[in-house]
Amino acid sequence: MVDRGRIGSMPAATERDDESYLDFVQSLRGYTIGPLNAAADSRATAAMARYEERTGRLATSMEEIREVIDDVPVVATLNRFMRTSQEMMWQGVIATYRKRQDELLAELDRADRSGPGTVQWSPSFAFPAYFTAHDYHIQPGSYHHDPLAGYIYHYGTKVFFTGRNDHDEMHEAMIDSIPLPADGQVRRVLDIACSVGQATTALKKRFPEAEVWGIDAGAPMVRYAHKRAVEMGLEIHFRQALAEQTGFPDGAFDLAHSFLLFHEVPLAVGEQIARELCRVLRPGGVFAIHDLPTREPNVRAPLRDYLTYFNRDDNGEPYIVDFTFSDFTATLRRAGFSDVCREQRSGGLPRWIAIK
Repeated sequence: MVDRGRIGSMPAATERDDESYLDFVQSLRGYTIGPLNAAADSRATAAMARYEERTGRLATSMEEIREVIDDVPVVATLNRFMRTSQEMMWQGVIATYRKRQDELLAELDRADRSGPGTVQWSPSFAFPAYFTAHDYHIQPGSYHHDPLAGYIYHYGTKVFFTGRNDHDEMHEAMIDSIPLPADGQVRRVLDIACSVGQATTALKKRFPEAEVWGIDAGAPMVRYAHKRAVEMGLEIHFRQALAEQTGFPDGAFDLAHSFLLFHEVPLAVGEQIARELCRVLRPGGVFAIHDLPTREPNVRAPLRDYLTYFNRDDNGEPYIVDFTFSDFTATLRRAGFSDVCREQRSGGLPRWIAIK
């Protein structure tokens, strides 16, 4: 096989036909999901208004909302496009990287022994049942079973984000806007559930003098994240570990970060993670969390709530509903953070800033 170069820090598809297919899937998402979502939102809202006018009361339960919105044709079309494009994405990415699996695994082996930075992982790592019970985002093998999971996830998110994060633009913008501790001291930084390390490398770029760590439960993810960091010449330490059991001492970090983690774990585990992060941060330390929006009181968003159930039932996200309908700010306060602020950033995910 010929090395076809890179897209950002990611190996390109193995063959041109594979890349053409994945470009098609990316374009399919780009040209359909957004417009369909806008049309579905408008028509679902209208359907809800007709239902409430007919019955003389507001639909408050999700059972009622789902019953009404299920009958809106464009919503069914949106559901089909989201599920099918996700399946096509994973099938295409897995197929192209499987063609040179031995080469890519050898690349990971070499990176394991290389610097700058380090990586620690174990084939006997004990996974919790919540992590292995399903394939996140219907990615076959999820984040832990397939040794190429890091490669697969990275290219999959390229398609999912329709090319808007090919050079880590989204992660770097998020990291660059995180506020510093009040004393301005950032000597040690922790990225939890770091995935393929896009936020972790952004943290190292922003704080080049700091000791930066990234942890994730999936060995293929931390191995791939380390390989990326080595190729970028960034000294980062990656370790296979659970966010709820990091293994770091009390007060070890000045700043911590998570991206799209808490909606992927059971609420009880999210509580444990919040307590663990409060423990490993020093007084005055900052925990920045980017995650999905939780339901705000008195704000009606029937399609958003409906699609939360779609993601639970059809996109491998079994814990998303519980998180979306929870009070995450209260979770962080119960964990011991003294100052918690929820920010809605224009055009992006909400962000919680929690200060110890």
